[in-house]
Amino acid sequence: MEPSEDQYLIINALDTLMLLSANFYDEDTGDWYINTSSPILPNAILQQNGDIVPISWRNE
Repeated sequence: MEPSEDQYLIINALDTLMLLSANFYDEDTGDWYINTSSPILPNAILQQNGDIVPISWRNE
């Protein structure tokens, strides 16, 4: 599965703002796992539709 345009836009914005610490794209699920320097959302999943959810929400 290829990353969506929404995902690319968000990743580029986070990178431009120097908030993106690390990222990994999972080709099987289409999810992009991100680490940011934000204390509010340090670890999150960027879904295909552009939604950003904390990793803990994904497990519930």
